Amino acid sequence: MKNSVFRENVFPVIVLVCICLITTLALAGTYNVANPKIVENQRKEADEARMLVLPSGDSFTQYEGKLSEGVIDCYIADNKSGMAVTAEYKGFGGNVEVMVGIDAGGNVTGVTVTNHSETPGLGTKAMTEKYLSQYGGLNQVTGGHIKDDPDIDAITGATITSNAVYCSVEEALEQFDECGGVK
Repeated sequence: MKNSVFRENVFPVIVLVCICLITTLALAGTYNVANPKIVENQRKEADEARMLVLPSGDSFTQYEGKLSEGVIDCYIADNKSGMAVTAEYKGFGGNVEVMVGIDAGGNVTGVTVTNHSETPGLGTKAMTEKYLSQYGGLNQVTGGHIKDDPDIDAITGATITSNAVYCSVEEALEQFDECGGVK
């Protein structure tokens, strides 16, 4: 009778605990092997994105000083050719994250949207290469918004998203000033 109770009640619990323990150890081992490669790949992808907006940059080091309002991160090119700044501003569907390349002279070299929740087909028009290319060469913080800057055109029907991109670029330029340029 005792053997039957053990076989029906206790033995399955012991087997399940052993299976869970072995599975946990296997997952922990896999994580320890794979995680360094994942982190390295993420760093390489981030550096490649930074090189898209700042083509003259070779590798990047994170800026450790004060970040301006709206700035998520700031990386300075190791060859001192400029910096890549990621900033965010409220769009229509949520925050719009924008990465901006700024050369050592303070000129915008490239802009790309890295994350958004905007309406496909409408708000995303403000994320096209054609739209983003108008920021190239911009080199001063105007203090206004798109409607105040005659050189920047907003997307009709997506002015909130256009404004989010513009303000993110503006915040990135403010961060350049906050850093005192590239040193």
